[in-house]
Amino acid sequence: MKIYILIINYKTEDLIGNAVRSFKEENVNTHIIILDNGSTEASYKALKEAIGEEIEVIRSEKNLGYSMGANYLAEHMQNTYDDCEYIFFFNPDAIATENMLGTLYKTLSTYPNAAAVSPLLYDMKGEIEFNGMIIDWKNCKIANVSNNLENPNKMREIDSFHGCAVLIDTKKFFEAGMFYEDLFIYYDEPFLSMEFKERGYVSLFEPDAIVHHHGSYSSGADSPFKNHLLTRNHILFFKKYGTSNKFLCHYLKPLRMIIYYLKRFNFKSVQAIIVGMLDALRGKVGAP
Repeated sequence: MKIYILIINYKTEDLIGNAVRSFKEENVNTHIIILDNGSTEASYKALKEAIGEEIEVIRSEKNLGYSMGANYLAEHMQNTYDDCEYIFFFNPDAIATENMLGTLYKTLSTYPNAAAVSPLLYDMKGEIEFNGMIIDWKNCKIANVSNNLENPNKMREIDSFHGCAVLIDTKKFFEAGMFYEDLFIYYDEPFLSMEFKERGYVSLFEPDAIVHHHGSYSSGADSPFKNHLLTRNHILFFKKYGTSNKFLCHYLKPLRMIIYYLKRFNFKSVQAIIVGMLDALRGKVGAP
């Protein structure tokens, strides 16, 4: 059994070397493939220097975003190798702890109806970033961290996995249509999780597997770019899968964010959110 570790590089050569080296503590057979996303000769050279010649690197001169980049890597893997039973998508700004991947594999292989499993994520402050994702369909909200549960760090079924670190059954991944490429980035996980669910599969959270995540390294923690795509993709998600047909429900979160940024005189983010709302209304998708 071999697990293919697929990493999309977003010009984080200073971090990706640590991400790759963290898998040396694994007790499972792995093969790492990195996509140099938006590749130039300079970035490709820097990446190879950071990780060494033994790691497979493929290039895309165009920035494919997360969803298309992840699919590009998966299709390359599928077309190149014949033992692709499991895919592990991993962010370049994350660090795996000892035997994290082996723990995820044990969990995923134990549950035949499971399509994906994500580990417990800590941010660089040592605080919990992800221990499950809950979708509040009534109020059109997604909670990334489910601290409101009685046992939040118990292995359980979740509404959506986390794209920073997720082990996926390859057959189920392709059966579900892979990631929705029109999103470019953000909300890729809940979209695919819903496609899994519609086919009778579940996503799991495994607290005994731990990853430390830098977070928002490529797009900025609070950038207009991020707010634009988060807004658009949030609305598209609840319009497609949501149980509420109320127009206001889909737009409630963006409207609250506009108020939040107006109070802080952050007009660039206000403008980005409004553009995201208009894009969702017009059905404009893809890269901004």
